[in-house]
Amino acid sequence: MHHKHKIVVAITGASGSIYAKVLLDKLSKLSEQIEQVGIVMSDNAKDVWKTELGNEDYKKL
Repeated sequence: MHHKHKIVVAITGASGSIYAKVLLDKLSKLSEQIEQVGIVMSDNAKDVWKTELGNEDYKKL
């Protein structure tokens, strides 16, 4: 019996939103190994995401 993992990703306001997006996209494709992904974002992280990526796609997560 394989146990699925639960993962929490914390995103701070540091530069590098693209890395967070790529990680979350890849984790979403691992549904056989991962049961749940929790995301914690600071308000500053949301502002940096909007500035660096030009969207608010984090709201869809």
